[in-house]
Amino acid sequence: MRALVRIILPFALALAALVLFERSAAAYPRYALREGVQCVTCHVDPAGGGMRNRYGRYKYAPTRLPLFNSPSIPPLNVDIGETLAFGADSRSMYYYAQPSLASGNGKTSTFFQMESNLYAAARLYRGGRDGGSGVTLYYTQMSWNNFEAMGLFQQELGRPDVSLYLKAGRFIPAYGIRFENHNNYVRQDLGFGPTDQDQGLEFGAHLGPLLLQGSVLNGTSGPAQFDDNTAKAVTARAEIIRRFGKLRLMLGGSFYRSETGSATTVSGISSDGRAILLKTGAHWGASMGRISYMGELDISNNNPFPENKQATRSHTFQSYQELDFIVLRGLELNLNYEFRDPDTNVQSGILQRFSAGFEIMPIPYVEIKTLFRHSIGTGRPGGLAAMPQDGLNEVIAMLHLYF
Repeated sequence: MRALVRIILPFALALAALVLFERSAAAYPRYALREGVQCVTCHVDPAGGGMRNRYGRYKYAPTRLPLFNSPSIPPLNVDIGETLAFGADSRSMYYYAQPSLASGNGKTSTFFQMESNLYAAARLYRGGRDGGSGVTLYYTQMSWNNFEAMGLFQQELGRPDVSLYLKAGRFIPAYGIRFENHNNYVRQDLGFGPTDQDQGLEFGAHLGPLLLQGSVLNGTSGPAQFDDNTAKAVTARAEIIRRFGKLRLMLGGSFYRSETGSATTVSGISSDGRAILLKTGAHWGASMGRISYMGELDISNNNPFPENKQATRSHTFQSYQELDFIVLRGLELNLNYEFRDPDTNVQSGILQRFSAGFEIMPIPYVEIKTLFRHSIGTGRPGGLAAMPQDGLNEVIAMLHLYF
């Protein structure tokens, strides 16, 4: 009996961890795919993620997602009229890691407050035939003294599904799929994690099922408030989601270009650390009935200036694939596969991660996730702890509260 418990318990905890480990503050891309709509349907930010709009909070979240939904329990409402709206996300996690015996590292067992976000949005102007036009001030206070702040202008173009938007401020650039699991290789490892906000302008157009986005940014992710050079980063993203009966399909691509580093001269000695950083990616998805599948692959190239003698060219490749199955409303099974090659010119350092888990939403605004993850390879994930990954087993359990 003890042996059976030892086998089952890690998988049960792992499944619980997956549900909680994915970044719920972001728009769940598979929900948009299943419905055949863009993330702006449920979120204030047209790029998705962060605060949910009135439909997302009061209609979709309490009625379409939870396992149990009693009509006697009204949706939580903390808004002030039609002008001020508020929201929050809290994600508490238990993390367990057991490295392989060959690594020589000890086990990790800890509780961690992964994320606490408070949202506020002020609708200064509302217009258009369906109220889709307007001006909004939006602010997010995140954990670890991080934040997003932006002014957002939206304009309908005669139809609810055809509109333009412009936002200015500090935000995560639109690139790829904003997967809720923010520490996977195509998010945090690529430089588009929850702490990678940048300052600049973003503009976009919703043209029916097609979303076009572009931005001009400082090119400094993370906590930096000022750029270290005069060059600006540019991004471009396109995505189309179409319905074909019960089948939903998604296809998109992204591009990012930035000049990093600077050239300086001190006491007659010149130093040049400039490089061109290029990131290109493709993403896709398909959903029918209870099954959804999404994937993304990205190539990142770091090309030093000819004057930069300190750095060499590098080319990384990342990919992520996710398969989700709805057991019943409020209960899903998840399978993920990740691949990372930190330098395609070197025949070493490849990492693969296999994940399995489930998520359950028992009642409105409450989510429990579990994940069991196994890593294979000689490399180390970029931006994460330098723990050897080959044979690493991880269990993640998370409780997510939101409104």
